[in-house]
Amino acid sequence: MKKVLFAAFLLVSSNAIFAQVNKGQFLVGGNAGFNSSKRGDEKLTSFWVSPNAGYFFIDKLAGGLRLNFTSDKAKGAEDAYTSFGIAPFVRYYFLDAAQKVNVFADASYGFDKEGGDKKESGNQYTISAGPAIFLSPNTALEFALFYNSKGGDLHENIAGDRRNTFGLNIGFQIHLGGGGKK
Repeated sequence: MKKVLFAAFLLVSSNAIFAQVNKGQFLVGGNAGFNSSKRGDEKLTSFWVSPNAGYFFIDKLAGGLRLNFTSDKAKGAEDAYTSFGIAPFVRYYFLDAAQKVNVFADASYGFDKEGGDKKESGNQYTISAGPAIFLSPNTALEFALFYNSKGGDLHENIAGDRRNTFGLNIGFQIHLGGGGKK
């Protein structure tokens, strides 16, 4: 009897284990980050939160939308400015679904608008990669190194240069839905 119960437990748990990055699943979560950059004499400190929602179109490949909320403050400036944006993204997981730690790459391109009086707009693209540590079969803690390039009226300086930064994101993702192997 113990062997039958153990075999049933393995069968049920193996189905849940394989439900991490499979076709038909949803991905809901986001990341937050902080960086400090310098361009000429200007020093800028940024904080952001980026919730996202996506769908696995094929095994290991998800696509969706990410919202960006950013607060920037220049050294010596009295006020910070806030921008809001939306960016489609694609994400690929390199290892099989049963892994406790998986590796992913993520890319997005989006548009943002300042929340202040000026109403300037900009664009940005981000490429990131790092480990996703699955705390359970459906939840993952993520650490990602990223490269971000921002341009447009909102981000460029007088010379028209884009603001380019490297940094670290910390995120959390929940994998929802069936998505099991058929």
